[in-house]
Amino acid sequence: MKINMNQTVTSMVEDGLLTFEQISSLIKKNMRAKSREAKKIRLGETKLKVSESLEVLLKEPGATVKHRTVWLSVGKEDFTRDEVLNALRSLRDEGVLQNIRTSNNNFQVYWAYIKQEKAQIFGSILDVK
Repeated sequence: MKINMNQTVTSMVEDGLLTFEQISSLIKKNMRAKSREAKKIRLGETKLKVSESLEVLLKEPGATVKHRTVWLSVGKEDFTRDEVLNALRSLRDEGVLQNIRTSNNNFQVYWAYIKQEKAQIFGSILDVK
């Protein structure tokens, strides 16, 4: 049985069960929900690409990287500056990355892994047996 949605909504309005304001409100809520879902999906795509890029950029123990370097690495044409920054922040919130501020200037913010490989420790000649 196929129900004509417009006739059903129209009859509900005529019967006083719905108002046009309620219908308008529901449409707006649906549009916002779809927009949030699209942003969530895009953030997932961006985080994946940023994570892949960071594996290369932060390969050396103790390495740091600036946001712009990551943005250029993932593709300035494919992702916006804010998308990359949101992905970095999301990875920080998940405990993967940390940001290091060397001053109050936003251009002096570096990103690094929280858990890093240990740098090679060099011993003295006395340690060799």
